[in-house]
Amino acid sequence: MGWIADLLKEIPSAARYKAELETMKEENASLKLQVSDLRQEIQRRDDEVQKEKSHGQRLEEVREKILLLLAKSGGSTVTEISKSINIEVQLAKFHLNELLATEFVHHPAPYAASERWGIEQEGRRYLVSHGLL
Repeated sequence: MGWIADLLKEIPSAARYKAELETMKEENASLKLQVSDLRQEIQRRDDEVQKEKSHGQRLEEVREKILLLLAKSGGSTVTEISKSINIEVQLAKFHLNELLATEFVHHPAPYAASERWGIEQEGRRYLVSHGLL
């Protein structure tokens, strides 16, 4: 905007043009902020739609077993889960973290192996919507 400002200094009616230019600059900043807000809202709604779609699709059988176990037990450790559904601890951790990302389960301290995992409302909703609970 440097050369425009220099040019406006040389024109007698520069004050008016400068004021208009400042107004446009403020409007541009305001519009950029609105665009950013709208993009965030679009992302939030896309996430909601994806979550709703996930209820229509079936999860892997092992994830359904984990959700059922957590729903019935009220919470379990990774070790208890792995023993109950006969899978390795690392595989149980993987599936639990995937379920955590979709907000189907919760875990108070994700890196503490002794902590109990629990089912969230989204997980219960999934089980009910598929006739598993």
